[in-house]
Amino acid sequence: MAQEALHNAVKYSGTREFTVELIGTGDLIQLTVMDTGAGFDPEDVRQHGGLGLVSMQERVHLVHGTFSVDSAPGEGTKILATVPLGVAEWMYSEEHSAEEIAKS
Repeated sequence: MAQEALHNAVKYSGTREFTVELIGTGDLIQLTVMDTGAGFDPEDVRQHGGLGLVSMQERVHLVHGTFSVDSAPGEGTKILATVPLGVAEWMYSEEHSAEEIAKS
Protein backbone atom coordinates (compact mmCIF):
# COMPACT_ATOMS: atom_id res chain seq x y z
CA MET A 1 0.00 0.00 0.00
CA ALA A 2 2.74 2.45 0.91
CA GLN A 3 4.60 1.54 -2.27
CA GLU A 4 1.52 2.12 -4.45
CA ALA A 5 0.73 5.45 -2.75
CA LEU A 6 4.33 6.66 -3.13
CA HIS A 7 4.46 5.50 -6.75
CA ASN A 8 1.32 7.55 -7.49
CA ALA A 9 2.72 10.55 -5.61
CA VAL A 10 5.98 10.48 -7.56
CA LYS A 11 4.14 10.02 -10.86
CA TYR A 12 1.40 12.63 -10.45
CA SER A 13 2.14 15.16 -7.68
CA GLY A 14 4.88 17.18 -9.36
CA THR A 15 6.85 17.30 -6.13
CA ARG A 16 9.69 15.23 -4.72
CA GLU A 17 8.89 15.66 -1.04
CA PHE A 18 6.57 13.20 0.66
CA THR A 19 5.64 12.26 4.18
CA VAL A 20 5.09 8.65 5.17
CA GLU A 21 3.84 7.92 8.67
CA LEU A 22 3.20 4.50 10.17
CA ILE A 23 1.63 4.35 13.60
CA GLY A 24 0.80 1.21 15.51
CA THR A 25 -1.20 0.78 18.68
CA GLY A 26 -2.41 -2.31 20.47
CA ASP A 27 -5.53 -2.31 18.30
CA LEU A 28 -4.56 -0.99 14.86
CA ILE A 29 -1.98 0.11 12.35
CA GLN A 30 -2.40 3.41 10.53
CA LEU A 31 -0.50 4.40 7.38
CA THR A 32 -0.52 7.96 6.09
CA VAL A 33 1.13 9.07 2.85
CA MET A 34 1.06 12.81 2.11
CA ASP A 35 2.43 15.24 -0.43
CA THR A 36 2.07 18.97 -1.05
CA GLY A 37 1.92 18.58 -4.82
CA ALA A 38 -0.64 19.15 -7.52
CA GLY A 39 -3.52 17.31 -5.87
CA PHE A 40 -6.59 16.06 -7.73
CA ASP A 41 -10.33 15.50 -7.47
CA PRO A 42 -10.65 11.97 -5.97
CA GLU A 43 -14.18 11.50 -7.30
CA ASP A 44 -13.10 12.38 -10.83
CA VAL A 45 -10.25 9.85 -10.65
CA ARG A 46 -12.57 7.11 -9.34
CA GLN A 47 -15.05 7.72 -12.15
CA HIS A 48 -12.37 7.65 -14.85
CA GLY A 49 -10.42 4.55 -13.92
CA GLY A 50 -8.12 5.35 -11.01
CA LEU A 51 -7.08 1.73 -10.66
CA GLY A 52 -4.32 2.47 -8.15
CA LEU A 53 -6.79 4.01 -5.71
CA VAL A 54 -9.34 1.26 -6.27
CA SER A 55 -6.69 -1.42 -5.74
CA MET A 56 -5.48 0.16 -2.49
CA GLN A 57 -9.04 0.53 -1.21
CA GLU A 58 -9.88 -3.09 -2.01
CA ARG A 59 -6.75 -4.40 -0.27
CA VAL A 60 -7.50 -2.41 2.87
CA HIS A 61 -11.14 -3.53 2.93
CA LEU A 62 -10.07 -7.19 2.59
CA VAL A 63 -8.51 -6.90 6.06
CA HIS A 64 -11.50 -4.98 7.46
CA GLY A 65 -9.72 -1.64 7.39
CA THR A 66 -10.71 1.86 6.35
CA PHE A 67 -9.27 3.85 3.46
CA SER A 68 -9.60 7.53 2.63
CA VAL A 69 -8.18 10.02 0.16
CA ASP A 70 -8.16 13.72 0.94
CA SER A 71 -7.09 15.78 -2.05
CA ALA A 72 -8.07 18.76 -4.18
CA PRO A 73 -6.46 20.42 -7.18
CA GLY A 74 -3.55 22.56 -5.97
CA GLU A 75 -3.87 21.28 -2.39
CA GLY A 76 -1.74 18.13 -2.28
CA THR A 77 -2.91 14.66 -1.29
CA LYS A 78 -3.30 12.67 1.91
CA ILE A 79 -3.96 8.93 1.78
CA LEU A 80 -4.92 7.27 5.05
CA ALA A 81 -5.32 3.54 5.66
CA THR A 82 -6.23 2.10 9.03
CA VAL A 83 -6.21 -1.65 9.65
CA PRO A 84 -7.32 -3.34 12.86
CA LEU A 85 -4.91 -5.82 14.39
CA GLY A 86 -6.04 -9.35 15.12
CA VAL A 87 -8.06 -9.74 11.91
CA ALA A 88 -6.51 -13.15 11.21
CA GLU A 89 -7.54 -14.37 14.66
CA TRP A 90 -11.02 -12.91 14.16
CA MET A 91 -11.35 -14.64 10.79
CA TYR A 92 -10.13 -17.93 12.30
CA SER A 93 -12.64 -17.62 15.12
CA GLU A 94 -15.42 -16.94 12.64
CA GLU A 95 -14.45 -20.00 10.56
CA HIS A 96 -14.10 -22.14 13.65
CA SER A 97 -17.53 -21.09 14.84
CA ALA A 98 -19.03 -21.99 11.46
CA GLU A 99 -17.38 -25.42 11.67
CA GLU A 100 -18.76 -25.98 15.16
CA ILE A 101 -22.25 -25.05 14.02
CA ALA A 102 -22.04 -27.42 11.06
CA LYS A 103 -21.08 -30.30 13.41
CA SER A 104 -24.08 -29.80 15.67
